[in-house]
Amino acid sequence: MKNWIYLIILFLLVACKGQQEDRNAISFEDLAGETGEQEKDSLFVTNTSAVELNSAYDYFVHFQLLNFDTISHTEFHPIDRFTFSQRKKIEFKSKTDVQYGDVNVTPRADFYYYTFSDTTKTKNAFYNWLDCFGSDCQMIKINEDMQDLKTPPSFSLVFDTTIVIVNYRCEDKKFSWKPLEDSIISRFGKDYDYRLNVDCGGPLKWR
Repeated sequence: MKNWIYLIILFLLVACKGQQEDRNAISFEDLAGETGEQEKDSLFVTNTSAVELNSAYDYFVHFQLLNFDTISHTEFHPIDRFTFSQRKKIEFKSKTDVQYGDVNVTPRADFYYYTFSDTTKTKNAFYNWLDCFGSDCQMIKINEDMQDLKTPPSFSLVFDTTIVIVNYRCEDKKFSWKPLEDSIISRFGKDYDYRLNVDCGGPLKWR
């Protein structure tokens, strides 16, 4: 009988000790920290400001359907080489033609829209683009106009975490892109950090 009592007491002591060790145990994650791969840059943005900008983008494109046919494109832009959060590319094709010499042409413009996770990444992409600008890879200085440079016409706006660019064609010079540019400013805001207007072959002007 005594042997059974000793066995029961021994069993209870072992069980209590095991429970105590479980309560005091430290997991590997607690000791070393959580592990896992770093989240990669995605084409989708989840912060509130980016969602609002994305909605502005969708509304802007929808509004342009009155005057343009649109199609996504894959034309390279130097900004593609840098870490963006979101990228969209659309070609605007006018529903009316203009004369170019002895022929009529249909004006087209390539629209680029980039968002970044912070202002540092925005500036890094923008400044590096200015270091090699245009067909001859000329260096452009901030807020310094240039008279001559080898490049097609373009229009660019740079915000804290957004860059909007429109590339035109020289042969469409008789077409007025001003309503499109005004619509971009109206939709994405007047509080841009930089505005860059370039004519065919220059001049380049900051505003």
